[in-house]
Amino acid sequence: MAKIIVADENQGRRNLLANTLERGGYEVTRAGTLRQAEGTALATMPEVVLIDGDWASGDAIDSSQRMMADPEFAFKCRIVLLSRTSGQDYMIQAARAGINEVIIKPVDMPKLMGQLEKHCKKKFVPPPADVETSGGGAGSFDVSMVMGGGDWALPMLKGLIGPEKINADFITEILQQLRSEGIEVDTNIDPNLMANILRVALNRLVEESESVENQSSAESSIIPGILPGQKSRLISDAPKSMEEVLENQAQKIAEEVEETMTGILEELPEKVALLEDSDKIGLDPELVEYIRLTSDMVNELMWDLGKPGNVTDLTLMTRIEDAAMFLSDVLTSLPEKLEDEEE
Repeated sequence: MAKIIVADENQGRRNLLANTLERGGYEVTRAGTLRQAEGTALATMPEVVLIDGDWASGDAIDSSQRMMADPEFAFKCRIVLLSRTSGQDYMIQAARAGINEVIIKPVDMPKLMGQLEKHCKKKFVPPPADVETSGGGAGSFDVSMVMGGGDWALPMLKGLIGPEKINADFITEILQQLRSEGIEVDTNIDPNLMANILRVALNRLVEESESVENQSSAESSIIPGILPGQKSRLISDAPKSMEEVLENQAQKIAEEVEETMTGILEELPEKVALLEDSDKIGLDPELVEYIRLTSDMVNELMWDLGKPGNVTDLTLMTRIEDAAMFLSDVLTSLPEKLEDEEE
């Protein structure tokens, strides 16, 4: 069962999304803060971390960059961001932070479920923007990934086939990963021989793919009197069909519904005193301050214990996270300062 972390500071949205994913067969962990999402992700290495893009306290892109800075996380996990922002600058920032995909709100749930399935199976999904990514060591490649189309395929294969990428260290790493997943591997395999075989096979694929691509380019039709670069502009300037007009209207209605629902989910009930005045008990302001200081100290201790590597027992890790969240709620509920009661 694939593991997904749902990170959203809005409890209503978080639970709604998490419950939907659980019904879809995923093992879901909820995170109400970016700090909790980072600690849980680095400790459990889920297939996907699904993060809301709008936070009152923190920045989702910065948090994603910190997670992707961990080599093991970057190798095993993917990050999907749900955001209302779709500008090119934002997409470039997301891509540079290592975010694998940005899905624009309002979220189409069937589409989201389909994309999450691709990410969990480690299938290729176009990145948010065309940026240069670099990496070193076995199992990583220098690839310029472009949104849309398959132009990325041949450059990626050409980057693979050099001996600086596919070598004995690379093969050894792959064999170790297979063994860790319970797959039996012949211990007498020569990594150097396997690396040479793999490079020859990829060279053959590249040669055949380039031949097909060149043949397709030569046979492609050209519109007389129109430059090749003008074709896409002519298509984009064509009048929209009735289907597209209706789809745009439906999109606007969906956005309005989501904005309304977000406001409803974020509404907090008014504080109401259920006790009669005669049944109420006065609190010493110094006692309240002592409770605040104690809760704050224990809260910091819980977060320190929850850092990756400090606790290996996942059950205990979950209890620590719950305790930290409860203490955060207590600190939020306590008044800043109680005035001395009048005598």
